[in-house]
Amino acid sequence: MMAAGAEAAECGREAFAAVVGQVGAELASMNDAQKKIFQEKLTLLKTRQGWSDADYVTNATPYVQDSRIAAFDESNKALLGKIPQLGAGAAAAPALAGAAASIGGSDGDPHCAMLAELRALMGTVVENTRAKWSYMLGKVDGALDVARQAKAEH
Repeated sequence: MMAAGAEAAECGREAFAAVVGQVGAELASMNDAQKKIFQEKLTLLKTRQGWSDADYVTNATPYVQDSRIAAFDESNKALLGKIPQLGAGAAAAPALAGAAASIGGSDGDPHCAMLAELRALMGTVVENTRAKWSYMLGKVDGALDVARQAKAEH
């Protein structure tokens, strides 16, 4: 059994800040890398399709805005909206403690339960963001394949 002081340190303010910082850095790195690849592919698609600069935004919009992309964004917004609720009061502590115990956290300290829930929420945000980029890049890759095939036929 862990000493109360050690458990408190493990689940203290620094631990929460570390989770947020790590996930923030992971998301920033992923977004920077994927954005660069995405923009390069959109530029290639622009060239292959012969889009003018004036038509570029209009023609590129379906690759960055559609109902599925909006669903990814809404899901992440909802998940991030749950974070302030983690500390919403002592009434939530028993439920969070049970959730933490079920995923390997401590069932004695509500802060540890909240930290486990934060990790789970943030992990889902990362996975949703990864899936969003995969979807968006897949759309552009598909369009590039069609454009390449069309050029090959002419």
